[in-house]
Formats: sequence, structure tokens, C-alpha cells
Amino acid sequence: MEIHMIGHASIFVETQDCKILMDPVLWDTHSEGIEDVCPKREVNHERLPEFDLLIISHRHTDHFDIRSLAYLPKTVDVLIPKDKLLENCLRKLGYLHIYPLGDFSEVKIGSTSLLTTRSENRVPEYGMVFADPSGIFWNQVDSAVSLDTIRYVKSLYSQVDFLLADWQPMLETNYQYNQTLSFPYSSYNKFLDNISVIQPKAIAPGANGFKFINESSWLNQIVFPVTREQFCKDVRLVYPEIGENVFALDPSDILIFKNGEFSHIKEMCQFVHKIEDERESLDFSPVNLDAHLIDKNPEKHNVSEMKEAIEEEIFFNLPKFIIENKDPLFLEHFRWNVLYQLEIVFPDSSHKWFFDFSDKNIQVCSGRNPLANFSTTITASSFYGLLKRIKGWDYICMGGYHRRFKKIYIATPHGIIKPDTKIEDPLELRFPYKEIFESIRQKEVEEWAQPNKNGAIVDESKTIMIEIGNTLLRLAK
Repeated sequence: MEIHMIGHASIFVETQDCKILMDPVLWDTHSEGIEDVCPKREVNHERLPEFDLLIISHRHTDHFDIRSLAYLPKTVDVLIPKDKLLENCLRKLGYLHIYPLGDFSEVKIGSTSLLTTRSENRVPEYGMVFADPSGIFWNQVDSAVSLDTIRYVKSLYSQVDFLLADWQPMLETNYQYNQTLSFPYSSYNKFLDNISVIQPKAIAPGANGFKFINESSWLNQIVFPVTREQFCKDVRLVYPEIGENVFALDPSDILIFKNGEFSHIKEMCQFVHKIEDERESLDFSPVNLDAHLIDKNPEKHNVSEMKEAIEEEIFFNLPKFIIENKDPLFLEHFRWNVLYQLEIVFPDSSHKWFFDFSDKNIQVCSGRNPLANFSTTITASSFYGLLKRIKGWDYICMGGYHRRFKKIYIATPHGIIKPDTKIEDPLELRFPYKEIFESIRQKEVEEWAQPNKNGAIVDESKTIMIEIGNTLLRLAK
């Protein structure tokens, strides 16, 4: 079996029976313009080999890249989780053979077997086991793997030859949400424990090969607490039986294995070229942070138009939304007398407003309130992008354009009482994540879809999938 590292989570797998492309992200920048693959690479799209199976592990945009999917041939068989958004977008792009799979579904192609592995993060998402006569390869991708899942995989495949492991306990939005930046000992220990239980013959750190760029680049100091070198060293310490079979795969590297023998061939992939290793910029340094919120207006929106749209939202639409949804959405805000301070950072200024939930007839007031117990700051251009449905919460929060801070409590003679329920940011209730995410993906489909001149897509597939129980069996037509 051969695994070609395209970059981050994008891999090309060649088994004895088929060629498989998984989670293709073939251009940088990606993820709405806040990320690049790291180490830096270049994909030669014209030299990408033919393949007959496409796998998408989940909907997150560093795995589900509309531009890349629009470029690829549409007659391949596509395996996805049971996610209607993925399926709808793929159909609009022209894909014809889409197979949504649940946990522990099998696909058989000649002597090759694939198995989806459950994730405790119910995105929905899955990892994937690839098995052929040369051995067993488990790509965990981003999936949160439980002990029960490991036991099930090992009941089917007693020995995993190669593990592309989940390894980086990312702190993606901790700073923005006023959460701890301490080293995440518990979650990292779980990754290492899993490796000790799986006991693969060889391992490589998988996915998490990206960096934040431009105005989001300051996040690189606080998101990636473990270096790849440290993980590889720790694997050897907690599982010494692995010996020298710990590989760090860069874009353009190839890993070949057969019957327990492994070859790591560096920078020999014919369709990917590694340009530069910039991983030093990812060194974790949470005590050396300069992260003032500045709006450089990367989309070059007209500032006057932004101010007009934002003021209309703050003075009219948001108060109206709060009053109309008092019982279903804001009951706890009123119960705990939330005083919500909202600051919008414009390219040329900053403006503050507050909403007092102790007033049943809630109104917006200009300025700072020293009694605020829920504070949100957001850049004007990202908020404007949200209003226009051209930027989503992934861009805003993971890109570092949004911060929030809560200190909600009631002081009593008997001590402080704090909420035991989650009190949401009014902006996130006003603009629901799922609704915004799906709207932006549909716009990306419209932007990148390339129908042929006749408006119809010719089916040139030479195979057919037959479903037998929880197994897909691929046959030649």
C-alpha cells in the first residue's frame, strides 16, 4: 500500500485494487481564507493521478474544500458521512455516485476493504481503515476515538500496520472565549494512551498540518501546543516497541508498506512539491502574545456601508430579535440580568453599545457600561460578512476576529451564585452557526461549480455499488 501526503489531511492512497483520494484540499489559501497548509507546498493539479474513489471524512472546511471538489472528476464513487449538507453540495457540483455511510460501514473493492470508524465528535465524521493483502492502514483524521472503537477495530484487524494518528490537542478558540491556554495534559495523554492500546507497527502524526495566515497568524502561538518532533519522541517513550517506525510526513512524502516492512520516501510525490518548512511559526508561546483586535478590512468593504448596515442591525434588528425570542432563546439572559457589552472594531475607530436584560423592554444604549458581565468584541468587516452571509463563524472565531468574556453571577450574603446553564452570545443566537455555515457552502458551490456546455453531466463510470447489509460491494459493470 502507498500513501502520498498531499498536505494536512489530504492524502492519496493506492491499494492493490484501487486509487483513493481523501479529504482533498488542493489550493491555498483555504477555509475562507484564514489557513494555508504547513509545511508550505504546491500541488500540480494537472499531474494528479486518476483515481476511482473519493472519501470525505467530514464537513469542516479544511477537509471539505468546495473549490477542490469542483475541480475533480465527477464520475468517481464518493464516500461521505451521513450529512445532508455534504450530499447536497456534491450533487450540485455534479457528483453522481454518492454513498453516505454510518459508523463501522464496510466497502469492498476486490481484495481491498474499507471500514469507517466512529468519532465521538458527532459532526458527523469518521476515520477510515484501509485493508488489502499488503496490510492495514488506519487514518484517524480528526475523529475522537474511544476505547470501544479501538476494541472493535482490533476485533476485525488484530494488527494495525500503519496509524495516521490524531495527535494535536488544539486550543482553537480558547483565547477568543477566555478559556485556559495551559498545556492540555489530559487530552494529550488520551492520544498517547490510544496509541499504547492500538499498538501499531508504524505511526505518523496525521492532519493538523496547517497554519493561520495574514491577520489570523497571531493564533499560531496559542493553537498548537505540541510540536511534531515532541509527539514523535513521546510515542517512542510510551510505546517503545514501535522502534524506528515513527514517521513525520511532509507534503510530497510517500509511505510504502508491505508485510510489516516500511519505506519513507521523502519529497518524491510527482504531483506535490514541498516549498518551505515554516513550522517554527507554530511554536506554542501563550505568554508572549500580542493580539490586539484590529480590523484591516481584508475584503475591502466600503466603511460607510459597513457602518450603516451594522448600526441598523444593532439599533433595530437585534433588539427586535431579542424581544421576539425572549422565552425560547433569552430566558436565562433575563433571569440572570445579563448586561451585554458589544464592541465593534472598525478599520478607523471602535464603537461600544450595551443591552440591559434587567429591563423587560430591552433597548440598546451607546457607550461603555462598567457593570457589563458579558462582553463581546468583533471586527466590523467580519460582522458585516456575517450580515451578508459571506463569512461564517469558523472564519470569525477561528480566524481570531471575535472575542468574548463572561463573568455572570449574583452576589448574596451567603456567597456568589453563578449559572449552572450555558448562556449564549446573543450574536450567535441571532446568526445560528449551522444556518450560516450551510448558506456559505452553497454560495461556494455556486461560485466554483463548472457545468459542461450542454448543461448535462455524462456518466462514464464503469463500476456499480451494491449495498448488502452494512457493506458496499463495488463491482465492474
